[in-house]
Formats: sequence, structure tokens, C-alpha cells
Amino acid sequence: MKKPQKPPDMSGSFTDEYNEFVSGFYRGGKEAQEIGRLIRKYNELEYIHWDDLRYKKIPYDPTIFWYVIRTMRSTKYREIRIGEEKFYYYTPEIFQKQIHRIDKASPASFDWLFGEFPSETNKKQYLINSLMEEAIASSQLEGAATTRPEAKKILREGRKPKNTSERMIVNNYQTLRRLKELRDKPLSHELIIEIHREITKGTLESESDETEFRTCDDIVVGDKIDPTRIYHYPPECKKIPAMIDDLVAFANNDDEFIHPIVKAIILHFLIGYIHPFNDGNGRTARALFYWFALKHHYDLLEYISISRIFVHAPAQYSRAYLLTETDSNDMTYFIDFNIHIISQALEELKRYIVRKKEEESQSLQLVEQIPDLSFRQAEILRDFIKHPTRYYAISEIAGKYKVSLPTARTDLLLLEEKGKLKKYQDGKRQVFMYKGEKGQ
Repeated sequence: MKKPQKPPDMSGSFTDEYNEFVSGFYRGGKEAQEIGRLIRKYNELEYIHWDDLRYKKIPYDPTIFWYVIRTMRSTKYREIRIGEEKFYYYTPEIFQKQIHRIDKASPASFDWLFGEFPSETNKKQYLINSLMEEAIASSQLEGAATTRPEAKKILREGRKPKNTSERMIVNNYQTLRRLKELRDKPLSHELIIEIHREITKGTLESESDETEFRTCDDIVVGDKIDPTRIYHYPPECKKIPAMIDDLVAFANNDDEFIHPIVKAIILHFLIGYIHPFNDGNGRTARALFYWFALKHHYDLLEYISISRIFVHAPAQYSRAYLLTETDSNDMTYFIDFNIHIISQALEELKRYIVRKKEEESQSLQLVEQIPDLSFRQAEILRDFIKHPTRYYAISEIAGKYKVSLPTARTDLLLLEEKGKLKKYQDGKRQVFMYKGEKGQ
């Protein structure tokens, strides 16, 4: 990935061309209207970086125009001091509609989306599935090599991880499930370390790396394909304690209102920027985003996976960091990208609800067609019908439907008894497969 070009330094530079441009704006008329339209477009409706603006076909010198829109942004900035560094952001118009959609989400239900969520069983199942997706994707972003299907199987069956990649995913999943338990706590050094330890245990070079901030300055953030290309040099390790102090104070300060979703994204960015640990910073940053959102009762975010979308656009995710760092720590770029990702994940949730309602209707038909079949058993059977060549272990069904092993075994044996499944012996365990209809 190519690093974005740093904006030109125009501080204190008032050229004749710039003065003429500004004079034209203040004179009014059609030219002023066009300038105003472009300023609004690139500041409020599309928060643009110099690296993109310089390629736009606009009827003005791009350097002068950049200086104008950048100057107007600076009048709206809010400043955040972390250690010796200053960070900025503001909330342009484009954010308002997207944040409003997130705010409409009720903590208790999904009425705001489609009137009614399919069922409590499906709601619970989707929550578990979403946590799995986030755990898997967040780990894959940091190098975990396990595939999604295999990772889900491990999590559903509760299998002991066999390697570092599997351990990363299991740790992430268990940590995400704990975040609601931790949301009533204020942020602290101890809580950050606790979350980091849960996420990284057994995956780093030493146990001290799990529980202590880094004590060296040889950590850099570089290109995963070309390690010689360095994107970010984190602050010196001696500055980390003071920077974390300020980050904690920022997170816990309720005197000055910052929208909780925006604040959660800022925490995500700052942990990535400070890079307080030798490893596991990305996973910890994303977990803290979820923790802060849940702390402020944005429970809907449990049902979406932002990292799953990041996995499909890793360069854009990295670029959002770089846009901020190359433009005087303007975090608006990173906030913009993340709000867009959350909105995209909400759209995926909508599609899921529509699909789930259709599947629930199919399960109800199975209940009516097959005597003495419970709704959960119909859901299990529908899973087998969807994947007719796949084997399911009892533990996987128990994990997916959040029932005990004896209950899962009873359900599967009943479906076998009714001629819908075939049972096989796989070593010491029993596995089941869809039998199919007559003639198949």
C-alpha cells in the first residue's frame, strides 16, 4: 500500500493567488456559490484528504483550495491532548445521518429495523455467531491463519486450540464474551492490561508481554508484504505511561460531551497509535471499541462484526490511520472510515434479519410436516438440509444452539429416528449427516 502524500505546508503563506481566491469568495455571486458548494462537499459531505483532493478536477489551484478547506476545518476542531501530542477531530455533516441511525437502535430490541427480530433463539444464536465472526476476523487481521469454517467449528465444539492461530481466536472470543461483565468499570491501566492479557495469553513470546507495557522502541508498524516499508513509528516507550494516563482520563471524562460511538472510535485509534504493548495492540484496540460502546448501552453493536469488514478491506483500514497521521493527527479521517464500516455492518444485519425470517418460516413448515418435532429440532434439521454433504459432531450442534451435550444428542438421535439424518462413528465420537429424501 502506498502511503498517502502529506499535505503541503502552507502555514503563514499568503500568496497573491490565495488572496485573489479568497476575495472572489467574499465578493459573492456565482463564483462564490461554486466555491461554497465545493467547500461544503469536501468538508461536510465527503471528508477529503489532500492525497485525494490533488487528483480532483476542480477549477482552482488544488494547493490553494486545500489551504482554504483546511483553514475552515481548523475553526471547528476539537483538540485532545495525549501526552505531549495533540490530536484533532470534528463532526462533519456526513456523520450526522449515520450516527442518527446507530442512535435509533434500541438496546432492548430490533423493532427499529424490521418490526420484530425473528425469535429469541435466533437472536441468541446470531449474537454468538457475531462474536465468533469478530473474534476470527480480528485475529486474522493480526496474522491468524485458521480459516473461518474451521475456526467456527473449534469455537462451537469448545475444542482446545492446537496452535497459536487457534489460540488467538479462542482468546478473542472469550474476551468479547466478557466485555459486558466489564462495562461498569471505569477505564484504567489495569483494565486495559486485563483485556490485553485475556486476548494474548499463550500467544506471545513471554508472559510479561501479556501484562506489561513495552519497554523498548524497536516496535514499528509496517507493510505485511514488504516489511521494509514502515508506516508508523509509535511513541517512545518512556512516554507510554503518561499517554495511557491521558487516554484513561479522556475515556472517563463525562464533563465534555463527545458522542459515545465517536469516543469509542477515538479510543480504538489511540491504542493503535500509542502501541503500548509489544504485540496484540490491534486486537486490544478493537476490543476497547466494543467495550466502550457496550458501556454506553449500544448493545446492538454486539450483533455486528466490524473486523469482518476490515478483513475484506485491510488496506483501507490501514489507510484510515495513515490519513490521520499525515494530516497533523486529524482523527476525523479514521472516525469517518469506522462510522462507514458500522453503517455497512448494520446493512448486513438488516439482510440477515430478512433471511432469518425466511428460514424461520421454513422451520415452522418442518414443524408442521414432521410430528413431534420442536422448533429447535426443526432449525437443526434445516441446517443439515442447507449443508447436505457436511458432517456435524454433537458438540458442534450443542455449541451452535447453546444447549447441553445430552440435549444436542437427544435432538440428533430423534432426527435420525425420524429418518432425516444418518449416524456415523468417527473414531470415538458420533457424527451426523443429512440423509436426504427418498430417491436422493
